[in-house]
Amino acid sequence: MSDSDANKAIVRRYFEMFNSGDLTQLADIVSQDYGDKLDGQSSGIDVIRGYLEGLKSSFPDFTWTIEQIIGEGDRVAVMNRVSGTQVNDFGEIKATGNRIDFAAFQFYRIADGKLAEHWEVADFAKFQEQLTAKPAASAFKAFQNTLKG
Repeated sequence: MSDSDANKAIVRRYFEMFNSGDLTQLADIVSQDYGDKLDGQSSGIDVIRGYLEGLKSSFPDFTWTIEQIIGEGDRVAVMNRVSGTQVNDFGEIKATGNRIDFAAFQFYRIADGKLAEHWEVADFAKFQEQLTAKPAASAFKAFQNTLKG
């Protein structure tokens, strides 16, 4: 197995672990100083454990579905769908029972056979809109509408 294939297998294992809700293998997959570059997120395995547990608490059926995965060297890129149903509070958003489904792009760096760093770009505006059932204001949508006129 090539390094790229081995690295993609680690990312797949991480997604499978999260989807199952069993985080007991987290230390086998994620480095102790795991650097999550998501805005506002701190580094460390305990931080990511709390983050993942919080997501599963708010959305017990939260699922990450890999649509495309590409690996090169120590990097793995994933296009995925994120879906689930909010049955408990999510931060300050009270439980809505709403189903969410949006696209995300994950980028991982692998070191010593573990996830070392993570970057993410996701459709958080759609996520917010689906939770609150209020269309999110979007400068880009407004711009597109001006082009149609």
